[in-house]
Amino acid sequence: MINHYKNMQYAPIIIFAFNRPKALRNVVCSLLQNTEARESDLYIFVDGARLHKDGELKEVELVREYVISITGFKTLHYTFSEVNKGLGASIIDGVSEVINRYGKVIVLEDDLCVQPNFLAFMNQGLKYYEKVNGVFSICGYNNKIKIPKDYKADAYIYNRSSSWGWATWKDRWDTIDWKLEPFDIYKSKARAFCCWAGSDAWKMLNDWHKGKNNSWAIRFVFAQFLQNKKCVNPCYSLINNRGFDGQGTNCKSWSRFKFELESTGKKNFVWPTQLSINSCLFKRAMWYNSVFIRIYSRIMYLITLIPQHFDLTLFISS
Repeated sequence: MINHYKNMQYAPIIIFAFNRPKALRNVVCSLLQNTEARESDLYIFVDGARLHKDGELKEVELVREYVISITGFKTLHYTFSEVNKGLGASIIDGVSEVINRYGKVIVLEDDLCVQPNFLAFMNQGLKYYEKVNGVFSICGYNNKIKIPKDYKADAYIYNRSSSWGWATWKDRWDTIDWKLEPFDIYKSKARAFCCWAGSDAWKMLNDWHKGKNNSWAIRFVFAQFLQNKKCVNPCYSLINNRGFDGQGTNCKSWSRFKFELESTGKKNFVWPTQLSINSCLFKRAMWYNSVFIRIYSRIMYLITLIPQHFDLTLFISS
C-alpha cells in the first residue's frame, strides 16, 4: 500500500501531568514506541501541587525532574505551574497556547498509554479530515464494541468525543464557549443533549455549572452538540487508560468503560468517507452511557470501597 502520509507535518503532542511520575514515565515511554515521535514536538504542562495535600509537592517535584530529562522527540517544551490550576483550566490554557502556534494538536493525560501506531492514526486522521468541518475531533480511545463483519473502515463516525487521547484543529477549538453564559438558555436542550451524547451528559454539564466538577470535556462535547459535529473513533482502541487505579484525581477506582486494544500495528488506515452514523456501531457505543450500565457501574464502584481486609465470613457464619 502506498503511504500517502509519508511527508506530512506531524502535529505537536501535549501531555498534561500532575503528581504521578511513574504514570508520566509510562505514557512517554509508550509514545517513544511510535516512530513518529522523533519528528514530533512535545509539550508538557505540569500543574502545581495542592498545598493542603501532604507529600504532593514532593511528587510534583519528581515529575518536574523527570520532564527535564526527556529525550527522543523533535523538541521538548515544558511549563511548570506554580499554583494548582486544576485539570480543566490547565487543559484549556495549554491547548489554546499550543494550538494557536501550530493549528492542530494531539492531547494526552498522564494516566494513558498509547499503542505503537497511535501517532500514525492521529496524524492521518488530522490530515484526512482537516478540511471536513463537520468533524470536531479525532479520538484515540474506543470502548469495546462488536464491529460488524462487513464494516471495512478502521474508524467510525460518532457523536461524543472521548477525552482519553484526542486531537483537534484550531478552527474548531476556537468555536467553544467555555463560560456558557447565561447558562439558563441551554436548559431547554437537556433532553436533546442526553439523546445525542448519552444519559449522563446533561447532569455532567449541569454539575459543572453548579461547581460540582471542573470538566472541560463535557463543555467540549456540548460545543459539538450545539454545532452538530462529529468525532472519529478507532474501531479498536489505541489508548490504554490506566487511570482507574485509585490514584488519579478525576477517576474512580472502577470503570464501566472496557476496551480492546488495536493489535495489528498497521500504519495506514481506512477512513469513513461519509459523516453518516452507522446505527449498529452507534447503539453499541452509546450503551456505555446508558442508564442501566451507569447504575451497574455505581454499584460496582461502591463494592470496591469495601476494604479488602473486611471479613465477610463474620456475617456468613452468624
